[in-house]
Formats: sequence, C-alpha cells, structure tokens
Amino acid sequence: MSTQSNKQESSLLPSNASPSNDVAILLDLDNLVIGAKQVNLNFDINLVLDHIKALTNGRVVLRNAYGDSRQDQQLIRQLATAGFTTRNAVRLNNFSKNLADMQIVVDTMETLLDGQNFRTYVLMTGDRDFTPLVQSLRKRGKQVIGLGVKHTTSQSLANLCDHYIYYEDIVPVPQMNEAQVRELLEDSLQQLLNNEERVRASVLKQRMSDSSKGAFDKSTFAEGSFRKFLEKHPDLVRVEQEETTIYIKSPETQEKPATPLHIRYRRELKKRRMRVVEREMRFSILKDLVNNLATTEQIRWRELIDGMAEDYKKDGRKISKNAINAVLLVARQAQVIHTLKDKSLSTAPVLLEIKGAKAYQEAVMRCDAVYVKEILDLPEEFDEAEAALSLYYEQRYSNYIKTLIKNFARFGM
Repeated sequence: MSTQSNKQESSLLPSNASPSNDVAILLDLDNLVIGAKQVNLNFDINLVLDHIKALTNGRVVLRNAYGDSRQDQQLIRQLATAGFTTRNAVRLNNFSKNLADMQIVVDTMETLLDGQNFRTYVLMTGDRDFTPLVQSLRKRGKQVIGLGVKHTTSQSLANLCDHYIYYEDIVPVPQMNEAQVRELLEDSLQQLLNNEERVRASVLKQRMSDSSKGAFDKSTFAEGSFRKFLEKHPDLVRVEQEETTIYIKSPETQEKPATPLHIRYRRELKKRRMRVVEREMRFSILKDLVNNLATTEQIRWRELIDGMAEDYKKDGRKISKNAINAVLLVARQAQVIHTLKDKSLSTAPVLLEIKGAKAYQEAVMRCDAVYVKEILDLPEEFDEAEAALSLYYEQRYSNYIKTLIKNFARFGM
C-alpha cells in the first residue's frame, strides 16, 4: 500500500497509544467525493476510517463532513452511519464552495480555542486553499494527515502535511489474471498505435496502469522488467531500442497502413525544432509566458523556463521544461518574444514583443501561423484538414487554418 509522506510513517505512530491520542477528521465533500467520481472510484468512508485508525493508532473523536448534502443522499446516509455530522453548504453560485472551506477552517480553529486536545487532524481534501490551516496546526504541535484523490490534489498541500494519503492507493485492487492482462495490453496498444507508428514503452506502461486503475501495477505481471513482459507477447508487440529509450511498435507481420499526413506534418515540425505541444498545454504555456513577461522587465531564457516549471509543479500540473522550451522556441520564431544577444540561448534575456489586452490571443495566432507556414514549406502535399489535425487534433479547425494563411502578411510572413 503506497502513500506519500514528508516523514517516515513510523513518526505518526505513537509508541504507547493513550486516551489523549485523539483524532479529528474534517471531510471536504466537494473536493474528495466528487474527485473520486471523476475517476470512477466509489468513495468508501469505512475504508478511510480503518486506514486512519491503523495509521494513527488513535481514537477518532470528531467526524465532520462539509458540502452540499443534496448531491448524494446515499453517501450522506453512509456518513451518518459512520458517525459523521454533516455541515450543509448548499451551492448558490460558483463561489459557494468557499462557504464549506470557511466552515472547515472555523470549526478547526474552534477546537483549538475550546481546548479540545486533538493530537492529529485529518483533512480529507486536496484543495491548496487549506495550506494556511495546515501551517497553523503544525505550528501548534499538531500532526496533520491529508487525504485526497490524485488528480484534484495540490502538490504544495501534500508536501506540507506530515503525511499525505492518496485515496486510490488504499482502495483494494483485485488481482488480474493472464487473460485480463493480455486483453489490457491489446486494448492499450490499439489506442496508442492507432495513429502512431511507434511510442515509448513508458507511455504504454502508463496507459495500462491508467486503464486498469492501478490494477496492472499491483499485479505479478508488472514485477521486474517491463521490456521482458512485452517480449513475452511477440504476436502483439515489437520492442525496439534507440540508445537508452525503448519503443514499441506493431509486429512486423502485421500489415501497417500508411502514416497519416497530419502525423507526418507533426514529425517534420519536430525535426525543425518546432515540436507541436498538445493544444491545452500549449495555450497554458503561452498565456503564462505573456503574463510573466508583461510584469517583468527582463528575465533570462533558462530562468523563465525554471520559474514556470516550478509554478506548474506547485499547482500539480504535469508540464515539463521540455514542453515549455518547445513553446518558447516557436514563440520566438513567431515574434511573440525576442531574445537579446548573450553567450548562449539559456542565458539570453527574453522580452515580450506584443502588447495590449489581447496579447495572449495574438500570441496563439502568431504561433499557429508559424506552424502553418512551416507545413506549407514542407515537400509534403498541403491539406487544411490535415494541418488542423496536426495542430489541434480536430478537423473542425480547417477554416481557422485558412484564416491564418490569409493573415500571413499581418504576421510579417
């Protein structure tokens, strides 16, 4: 059973449990329960309670839940059966979630003022807004355990707690048999190699983990080398290695369709140091790039990348430095930014070229136009629908591609 902790788990387990080893649990319904549903997990409060009791070896005295009790009546009944008191916070608008958050903070601080001697506080949430509360509790010598769902958990909150538990890691996972693993491998290969000639083996392993909700990782089939596991299925997959990177492809005996044009576009762009970063990630990087440079007179290329990457890490967003660098290279070619001369690009100061209230929108269009101009210059035939697939993964952006071409002159191309 894997959990994340800032300290050794044994530090949370008192050597001699006593009546004063009391535990308070405060459950953020919106964050945890809705987050579990989004990844198709049934939230089991008794499973959580058993884990908390085993971890703390203490007595759970306070059990409060906060949120809109109307969203899941069956869950509210289960919480009541487990001894929880529900503090109802009915959503009236998009900001109503703050009411439940404030109730959690107020009730927690009241336990300190009232002299209730809780040794451990369990905050069942992944919301980063609770970091000041965690800091306040720890300053007062309290142990703080956090519990949340991976995709809704702020990394900064998790790092601050004495111990953080991901709900997925305590859910019992049924063991997979050989037939189920083979079916999982087939489905994952079909999804990944549908439009790609090959992918990294690590991507396949992650897809199998995600599709099985972690069951593959905890099976005997995942033990040892993943490459050796793949080589046991030569009829399904072929393994290749380039330097230290392992790739997987369809077997040679299988007739392969011609590589789609939009995939060839994307590959050629990458060769020209114009890697196409996935749309939503590309937009996020461009928006943050414009915002950062609009408020900073001058910052060096590497410092800019490191700073943005650190912000993404704190927010729990998986955006790599390579992706940020790729977007910056395209932005420079699109004259969204320019760099001053220096010893190397990594130390070159970066300045924002575009201004105004719509600078972000202008940045997106300029970068897209540079991509399209490069595609037009390729020896491949040009097709607006394939170009849309290459940049946006959807053909419905074909008219947008035509609009970009008409605006080449405005963009200085």
